[in-house]
Amino acid sequence: MRPILLIIFLFSFVSSAPAGAQEEIERLVVTGTRLEDSAERLPNTMSVVDLVDIEARNNSSLVDLLRAQPGLHLTQPGGRAGVASLFLRGGEPNSTVFLLDGIRVNDLNNTRGGSFDLATLGIDEVERIEIVRGPQSSIYGSDALSGVVNVITRGGSDKLSGGLTGEIGGYDYHRANVELTGPIGDAGGFSVRAGTLDDGEPVPGGTFELNTVSGKFEWRPGANFGLNAYARFADSEGTTFPEDSGGPELAVIREVDQKQAEDLTIGADFDWRFASGWALAGLANHYEREDETLSPGIAPGVRDPVPPNGAHSELERSYASLRLSATPAEPIDISFGFDFQREQGRSDGFVEFFPGFEIPTSFDLERDILGVFGELRYAVSDQLTLLGSLRHDDPDGSSGQTTGKLGGLLSLNDDRTQIRANWGTGFKLPSFFALGNPLVGNPGLKPEESESFDLGLRQSFFDRRLTADITLFYNDYTNLIDFDSDLFTNVNRAAVETRGLELSIDYAVTGQLDLLGHATYTDIDPADSDVTLRQRPEWRGGADLRWRPAEAWLMNLSWLYVGSSFDSSVPTGGLTLASYNRVDLNLSWDPTKYLRLALAVDNLLDEDYEEAIGFPAPGIRGRFTLRFRFGG
Repeated sequence: MRPILLIIFLFSFVSSAPAGAQEEIERLVVTGTRLEDSAERLPNTMSVVDLVDIEARNNSSLVDLLRAQPGLHLTQPGGRAGVASLFLRGGEPNSTVFLLDGIRVNDLNNTRGGSFDLATLGIDEVERIEIVRGPQSSIYGSDALSGVVNVITRGGSDKLSGGLTGEIGGYDYHRANVELTGPIGDAGGFSVRAGTLDDGEPVPGGTFELNTVSGKFEWRPGANFGLNAYARFADSEGTTFPEDSGGPELAVIREVDQKQAEDLTIGADFDWRFASGWALAGLANHYEREDETLSPGIAPGVRDPVPPNGAHSELERSYASLRLSATPAEPIDISFGFDFQREQGRSDGFVEFFPGFEIPTSFDLERDILGVFGELRYAVSDQLTLLGSLRHDDPDGSSGQTTGKLGGLLSLNDDRTQIRANWGTGFKLPSFFALGNPLVGNPGLKPEESESFDLGLRQSFFDRRLTADITLFYNDYTNLIDFDSDLFTNVNRAAVETRGLELSIDYAVTGQLDLLGHATYTDIDPADSDVTLRQRPEWRGGADLRWRPAEAWLMNLSWLYVGSSFDSSVPTGGLTLASYNRVDLNLSWDPTKYLRLALAVDNLLDEDYEEAIGFPAPGIRGRFTLRFRFGG
């Protein structure tokens, strides 16, 4: 019923859309601040993956696309149905807030403590990704210990147009996408998209299918008012060997996990400039996730076994915010307001300790969070900008949390040299699983906290054809939630420190040739020296060579290096995963403005490597894409 209602919601806008728009509606989105400005004028340490990068790389998944970003390490053992983990500056996967068009989609019911399943997003849906590093709780409240990733889906246009995309590849991979975009009168635009994907079986036991429908409505009748609405529904299912089982190579039990999920996001926002220098903005959104998992368990090995288990879980999150912005004096911009969030999590699960004897693992929790916030930007001069934010959150069942952020940006040499510095604090409320699971939950858990510093330098050379960006960072995490095997419950641990550097390079060698590079070093120091955090290499890096030999042709050659890292599984205990190199290729040809043909080869050199013990990475896979556009 939900996808049908969503389709009706989307097409109700389409059916009322007259032709003749003269101007495309463009929204300015800068993650990590409530103040309107370009990302280049803010001290935030952030990076942007735009549509040019997305189409040039032509990755099959969001995980592969994000691997090219400094400071981010991603793993997804077992194919797209496997547990995808994003480690931002060495933090846990649940320490990053994931936003989809500004809607928070972290899952508080899952065993990872509130991470997000990146596999449920199709690459055809994405127009832009903004990544802000460092604690962002003073902007987004709970969960933003390490940073924020905001995925912005594709919107409307000023001319009626559409497109069809089909792709086939090795291991029985195939996907298809259909889209329709256009104007609404002369003041807005709409977009509607539907897609389907079958990842085949690139790893033994690993299958994944995804179906999505989404849409956007953008309306700006005048320069002083804008209204936006957006909705999305996704249905996914897959199979994979259980995490920590040793995968298809080592698992003793040869049955696989079964997973199925439905995700719904719906929201609207407005901005109203009601007086000179004054603006009011508001938004409301809702997120629902319903998923079901069934696992055969893991046989005993060096570590203790995991019994068969399963759960049917539902999460609902409703959010509303009202914000007032003003420019009381020319060098000063301020923003302040409040927001309210309600989260409800339910899970009906079991653990089967031996045949015929099951222990229920059900929980039903709810909490409200009221937040008040303020932000100030002070342009000291044309060269120096200061930015500060302060926020207080008052959640049910927990003490209030006050977080802040300070940053400065110094621009010199006609903006060819930029020096930035940031300090911030963050917190994360315990997930519903960590609090409520009858076997391991602990209702007395305290919020996790973080404090971070970073210092960055961006320098341009050769008439801005070459830009290099280097950042030094330090994070201090405290009260991290972990499982205590002696007490058999979740507990708050002592501090973990991460420090390192991030480097990115963008070099336009010629008008036809670009070179992009990135490197990250991360040193992780847990307070307990006997503990080594899993799947987090010290060194990783890579490069993209982007060549356009003719106007209609584009080649993108990507190289990724990931250093050795520690991992653990039930059959083996702790082991070191070897470093690896991976090369991907994409070649596209646009014979007309309406047609694109592309040939992509994933893992071009057929590198044999593991992202988790016993889970081989997919081998070489070719993909052929045909995209046809009409109108516009």
